Amino acid sequence: MRKALFIAAAMLIAGSAHADFIPQVISGTNSVILSANNSSLTYNENRASNGPLGALIVDAQNVPYQIQYALNTAVANAVNSQGARFGSGTLTGLPTITLRPDASGVIYVTLSGLSYRFNASYSGTKAGIINYSCTNTTYYNNITITAQLGSADGALPPNKIGINGNLSTSTDCDSNLTWMLPVLGSILVNKAEGAVDAAIANSIQNGLASVTQKFFFLRDQNWQVGLQRLIPADKVVGGIAVGQYIQNNLAYLMSNSQISMTVGGGANLKPVVGTNEPPRLLGGDAISLTLTSPGLSFSVKLHEEVNVFWRWKCSVANPALNCADPR
Repeated sequence: MRKALFIAAAMLIAGSAHADFIPQVISGTNSVILSANNSSLTYNENRASNGPLGALIVDAQNVPYQIQYALNTAVANAVNSQGARFGSGTLTGLPTITLRPDASGVIYVTLSGLSYRFNASYSGTKAGIINYSCTNTTYYNNITITAQLGSADGALPPNKIGINGNLSTSTDCDSNLTWMLPVLGSILVNKAEGAVDAAIANSIQNGLASVTQKFFFLRDQNWQVGLQRLIPADKVVGGIAVGQYIQNNLAYLMSNSQISMTVGGGANLKPVVGTNEPPRLLGGDAISLTLTSPGLSFSVKLHEEVNVFWRWKCSVANPALNCADPR
């Protein structure tokens, strides 16, 4: 109790020096760097135009949230079915998607670069007389997901999914309970193709489909997929009409190319907790893609850069808190 009172007092004293900042976008630029044949080409789009590059950035930003939501839903159902209470789950890292064609006409896809952490609580009575309450935190690091796509439509059968990673778990309670580990052992740990729990397989299927479909298979109102929007038909670099080649040979490229794509968040526009005003120029990559095929090889990067005004807020977590603007 004494320690809790000390911490509370320290927080009140520090409150006078605390300040959070919320970014307000003033202007911004979405830019692409396309490289091929030892040459590069840069083209830009005004962020305010709500153009195709901005739409791709939004799609890229949504990828980890879609996978996180799907995993949370499936894991929560599994945890709750064991008599525990799912708390929250967080996915971290930059997803990297690799597509590799096979002579049989399918595409093998690998998703890597992610880690997942969730917590849950568990309480009950042991031996009919001892009450206990436990909190469990489970870490699933360096996740690698493998799946199979159809080369024509990108369909992803749920029985063609495998998952691998490094699992660790800790439980804080009055005894060293290992109630959570058997649950994870049956649905997540090192499951081969066709053996992944149906709910987890469906969540992975939805997450991967959100990436592969939007960028390589799903066409918009102009009958173009994400790759074609990223590199329009008029783009020529190093004497190679890369854009026109993609436009005319998309099916060939999907069936004969190895593609590696890392999905980032672009500029980080989340509130910043601290006492000093952050920089007013923010930037970050949204997509970094490399394609290698017998007919064409290139790399392309989509970058977002924004100018912001930082609106001061005493506390984002506690809006009712009052303190002086430190600037």
